Amino acid sequence: MELSMKITPKLLSIPPFISTTWVNISSLHIKREKEEPILIISIQGGNQIEIPHLNQGDLDAIFEAHAKFSETEKHLTKDILENAFSFSLPIKSEGSMIDSLGSAMQHNPEQSDMPPLPPEVLEKITAIVRVFGLEDASVLGKPQPNCNCVYCQLTRGLQGEPEEEVAIEELQFRDWEIDQKDEKLYHVTNPLDKNEYYDVFLGDPIGCTCGQKNCEHIRAVLNT
Repeated sequence: MELSMKITPKLLSIPPFISTTWVNISSLHIKREKEEPILIISIQGGNQIEIPHLNQGDLDAIFEAHAKFSETEKHLTKDILENAFSFSLPIKSEGSMIDSLGSAMQHNPEQSDMPPLPPEVLEKITAIVRVFGLEDASVLGKPQPNCNCVYCQLTRGLQGEPEEEVAIEELQFRDWEIDQKDEKLYHVTNPLDKNEYYDVFLGDPIGCTCGQKNCEHIRAVLNT
């Protein structure tokens, strides 16, 4: 069985079985059925993929690529931990820890698919920042959307998740939905119950089909 495989330091592609980055693969192992090796790929989340008919050369290349990726990830995490502890050292008076962090790191698109940093790393860096009383991380650039590089992960950890922008219209609490039907005629509907609606007339005299002269429906129209 001929498979057009692609094995790189970043991804594993074995059509039609799998095509994904190594960060999504948690482990590899071999099982044998009738002396034939079958590659078992464990995916993050618990799923497994079985790939038969691979020769020994293919298997060796796949395991070697995964080992190199795991080793690189291990060293990267070690470096991050060391940098995190180094932030607790005294710094020059004209600088700040946030400035030091910002100048030492920058957005790196090549790391966009890297795995999440261990929670303890982010917690330690955040704790150190608070100890120094430098909780304002606004001087750092905003993390890039959908990027998991070291800089963007740490920036999110320091700044917190960005709040979604809400339109001003959504911030205004409305008891009634108001639809203008004519120059002085308005249709007022309960947004929670579309079967409850009234017509408000702002002519002479002002009135509402609810029968009340100073009802909330008239006030709602006047407030708009």
